[in-house]
Amino acid sequence: MTNLFGPAGIELLLAMMIGIMTVYFTKMVMMNFYIRKTNEVDPYKNLSFMIFLSGTIFSVAYITFGIMQPLTATFKVLNSSGEVGFSYILSCLQYTGLFLLLGYVFSGIIIFIAYKLFAIMTTQLKEYEEIRDNNVGVAILLVTLTIVTAMFAKEPFIVFLESFIPYPDVPSIM
Repeated sequence: MTNLFGPAGIELLLAMMIGIMTVYFTKMVMMNFYIRKTNEVDPYKNLSFMIFLSGTIFSVAYITFGIMQPLTATFKVLNSSGEVGFSYILSCLQYTGLFLLLGYVFSGIIIFIAYKLFAIMTTQLKEYEEIRDNNVGVAILLVTLTIVTAMFAKEPFIVFLESFIPYPDVPSIM
């Protein structure tokens, strides 16, 4: 407990910044997507859209939060490998950017797949028109499918990220 604002403090600040960025970017992307799809003037007055937006933000943030565990392990490996100063900071930033990019891309793919699955399962239903018409039931069902898909996809995503951690080579005994 000699250094209160050491690595743990930096990771806390990094997690907060990633969380805020994730919420903001997801909101902006979903707003643009929804407005283009429905031509709704003020979607903030639509309860169904707000449910849809909230569930999507939660799903993306849930998957993206998965980068923190492998990122922390990466920082520890880099720190124990002897990197110091600017080289250490640059390596940390590179891995943070890589994991964040992979998190956003993977989240986008998972959300897209969840929405497409819902559209395939309900061919007689026009989801975005129903949300525009304030059909809360459709919004809740779509969000539930998205959240459940995100929950199932998070652990395999973490395992995938762990393959990027720069563990040192272990000498072979034989």
